[in-house]
Amino acid sequence: MMPTGVILLHGKWDTPPFAVAPLARVLTDAGYTVRLTVWPWALRRLYDQALEQVHEGLAAQIAELRRSGCQRVVLCGHSLGGAVALAHAARHGGVDALALLAPGHFPERLADEGLTTEALAQARQAESATARMPLVDVHQGRTRRLRVAPAVYLDYFEPVGPLVWPENTRRLAPEVPMLWVVGHGDPAARLGMDYAFARTPAHRLDRYARIAADHATTPQAGAAHVMDWLRTLDTTS
Repeated sequence: MMPTGVILLHGKWDTPPFAVAPLARVLTDAGYTVRLTVWPWALRRLYDQALEQVHEGLAAQIAELRRSGCQRVVLCGHSLGGAVALAHAARHGGVDALALLAPGHFPERLADEGLTTEALAQARQAESATARMPLVDVHQGRTRRLRVAPAVYLDYFEPVGPLVWPENTRRLAPEVPMLWVVGHGDPAARLGMDYAFARTPAHRLDRYARIAADHATTPQAGAAHVMDWLRTLDTTS
């Protein structure tokens, strides 16, 4: 097995030990070097950091894994963590493969459905870009009004911003294979392959899987798919 590091990015509003923890254990037991950090979209943080800082943190973790001897680095994101993993791979590079589990947080769709229209207008018109103000977030049909800095809110919610799924899949480098796993019980399953997955430059190791799971349980239920795909990277690289 090629020495491989896997950076796990947990889901939106998640709390430790996170829904990706069972997958982290499986990967660690299989000999992968795993990193699992509390990111700004965790429930206890609620967007306290701009995306630029997140990407800097990811770049630092990638560099640390390379220095430690990992010849392959995989970003594996759940929910909003998947959106950020994809954005990093597409816009910053430096990774060898991408696994997206229960993809979630679609800024363009939240705006199209009118769920964030008012909050986006408030954030754009705010007198201060850094003073926190109450702004709406939506996840799996639930709405929260959070106190977020307007500039940071636009980072995560701008419908033409850096987390738009179709745009980022188009930007993905052709040499980066992608695994996409979604549960039958996840509303995102209705988007199908064509919404974002099929927009990537075709790679022979790209995989799309629908499994018996909902949004929260996909990382655990999909662990075997992740493991099989990682082994495929080894046997065909």
